[in-house]
Amino acid sequence: MGNKIKNSFLAGLAITIPIALAVYVLQAILAITITLGGKVSEPLKQLVDVTFPGFNLLSSIIGLIIVIIYLILIGALARNVVGKRVVAWLEGIFKNIPFIGMIYTTTKQIIESISGGGSHSFEKVVYIEYPRKNIWTLGFVTSESTNEANEEFYHLFVPTTPNPTSGFFLIVPKEETSDAGVNVEEGFRMIVSSGIVSNKKNSIVK
Repeated sequence: MGNKIKNSFLAGLAITIPIALAVYVLQAILAITITLGGKVSEPLKQLVDVTFPGFNLLSSIIGLIIVIIYLILIGALARNVVGKRVVAWLEGIFKNIPFIGMIYTTTKQIIESISGGGSHSFEKVVYIEYPRKNIWTLGFVTSESTNEANEEFYHLFVPTTPNPTSGFFLIVPKEETSDAGVNVEEGFRMIVSSGIVSNKKNSIVK
């Protein structure tokens, strides 16, 4: 009974934490966007009537542009020698914090995999019959392995919808998969949109 409660608790954490982090990040970006937009457009208030239609929307757009430029600059700095050292130092701090380090490392690896960067990129996207025969889902190949009989297997990450930061790890024989005909980015768009954003044709062969 105690193990069941513990496992249920851990499963709840695995589902809730990524969603909570995503919501928190979106809220933070929205708040920063509105704040920056308001500050930058402040001089505009001296020249025009603040109540003109679309002023708040204009402020938000200005803030969003600033956030995008900021992220581009941070990314560019993080790619040079000094930036890499600073990032490595900050990562060392986060990774040494219990529990937070696990969340940070896992989230970073998933983001790198989705974006195709780093050493944790997904190799390809395949279809597999899961959770039963004649029901198909997308699996993202993380690596490959062979058994003692030299039979080849794919290691797959099968993400959940619409939150791709959680999912299942499966080891599947290669012959039981088929190429999905989409790249990793397209595959994740399908997952996040619950299939709304997808091609009208698929490569499934029954």
